[in-house]
Amino acid sequence: MEQAPMIFLILAILAILVCFFQFPRPTLIASAVAVLFGCGVAAYVYFQQSDRNSSATLVVGTSTGGQGCADPAKAVFVQLSNGSDRQVNVVRFRLIAKRPGFSIEEYSDYFSSYKIIEPHGIYGTCWTLNAYRGLETLPGKPSPKDFEWSVNISSVVFASER
Repeated sequence: MEQAPMIFLILAILAILVCFFQFPRPTLIASAVAVLFGCGVAAYVYFQQSDRNSSATLVVGTSTGGQGCADPAKAVFVQLSNGSDRQVNVVRFRLIAKRPGFSIEEYSDYFSSYKIIEPHGIYGTCWTLNAYRGLETLPGKPSPKDFEWSVNISSVVFASER
């Protein structure tokens, strides 16, 4: 089964060679058109992707830890800022806690926000930590105030342009 693509490639090369020897000029023209078409598609995909990536870097997340969160069940405040000119539909991010002066992550978990953020808008809310990997599983049961919190954006989904 793994040999099938290689066989088709060999047959395609043989067919092109036969056509080239039988009809050299049309075969070269058709080959040039196919290569130009492929280059055009590749350039289009590249520029679409680079535009999406450059817009995604304008979406930033920050966290102040427990400041601003009255509910102990929702212990950590996260703010997502959309600095782009496009509406954000989904933000996937990783919330990270480190002890002050240390580089090791004491807590980290992945979250998704489905709150629509308008262009140049800001959305902030308190989040519930994972009960199975939360702070209460750490020795001494520290509070969110004992950590430095950061947000690492994993991916951003923008609204489709119409």
